[in-house]
Formats: sequence, C-alpha cells, structure tokens
Amino acid sequence: MTEKIKACWKSLDRRIIVNQRELVLGLAVCTLAGIVTGIMLSPKKNVCIGSNNGSNNSGNGVALPSDADEAEDEE
Repeated sequence: MTEKIKACWKSLDRRIIVNQRELVLGLAVCTLAGIVTGIMLSPKKNVCIGSNNGSNNSGNGVALPSDADEAEDEE
C-alpha cells in the first residue's frame, strides 16, 4: 500500500502551467470548503447575546401608554 502512495506522490512532481485565475479560484474553493467543514463539525454552542439582567428597555425613550395616562391625570 505504501508503494502505491509513494508512486502516486512521485507522479505529482511534474511541472505544469497554471493560470493565475485557476490558482486563485482553487485556493478560494479550498478556503470555503474548509470554512463550511469547520462550521459543520464544530460542537453546538448555546450563545446568548445580552446580559438577561431583567432590564426591559423596550420603550427606548418613548413614553408608554401608562405613563401618558399618568401625565394627563397630573395636569
């Protein structure tokens, strides 16, 4: 088996002419295949973006309906 591998490896030693476009596209394909393989084989993670500290900032500076009712009652 190792003899076949060595023979195959020696046959790859020939010189060939490759266009730069083919070389760049080949490198891009290998890079993208590596990224996709890494994503597929990576362990699943549960990521939480945010602190979940209970601060509900849903108003974002806008008066809520309950605040508007209280303001009208004070006038």
